[in-house]
Amino acid sequence: MVRKNKILLSFFIIISSIFVIIIGAILYDRITINNKYGIDEKKIDIPIFVYHNIVDDLSQVEYDYMETTKQTFEKQILGLQKIGYRFITFEELEKYKKNEIELYKKSCIITFDDGCEGVYKNAFEVARKHQIPFTMFVITDFVGQENRITWEEAKQMKDSGLVTIASHSTEHLDFSKLTVEQALEDVDNSYKKIEEQIGPQNVKIFTYPYGLYKDEQCEALRNKGYIQNLTDNKINKSNLLDLSKLHRCYPLNDSIYKMQLKIIYRSIRYN
Repeated sequence: MVRKNKILLSFFIIISSIFVIIIGAILYDRITINNKYGIDEKKIDIPIFVYHNIVDDLSQVEYDYMETTKQTFEKQILGLQKIGYRFITFEELEKYKKNEIELYKKSCIITFDDGCEGVYKNAFEVARKHQIPFTMFVITDFVGQENRITWEEAKQMKDSGLVTIASHSTEHLDFSKLTVEQALEDVDNSYKKIEEQIGPQNVKIFTYPYGLYKDEQCEALRNKGYIQNLTDNKINKSNLLDLSKLHRCYPLNDSIYKMQLKIIYRSIRYN
């Protein structure tokens, strides 16, 4: 009986300690929610979320990594705000890397690949409603085709001050099969087209089609000043921040609670 009581007491102490640690962590998080830090001051996680198309409703969702409903997208945005996240741009991330500005300890970036029409129709509406910046990576040869944005729509989004239009290549080729010279030419040509159509860009950002690349391509594009995105479901950590190989993760159609758990899991797993 005494042994049983000791076991129960030990179990109670362990559970109580875990509870106190969790409550303490939550309270600390809320107390410091508005704190800002330079890149050398504190290690923070910076998730970059990747979407493709924002559709009207579930009937239009064929693959959950490709389509997110407008309602779910808005809930995710509001949920991220509720738990303390601030939405930043790649330009701000670059300045943070250079130690020119500080970031809130919970900062994130919203991105869209492919230049789908639903981003203009639905995501842009949500962004304007809540004043949320995002970056849209367009395949320049596909702009104006069926179910893709037009250059007029791209310019309208850019001129709003909320949207950065960036490159997802000229025609969505597998870059792992291209030489370094071919890769550079493709990305340069895509940005030439973007700037011809919507004007000069403050920063140049490129996302690899299919997430495929060669390290030599990353290095060559980095030397030309390109910020580059991968798609590997990892979280960026400020102490390891590499603007030539930024990690991105899929929010899919997850609830904000599931998104938060995935952020914590990825932060621990890829520490």
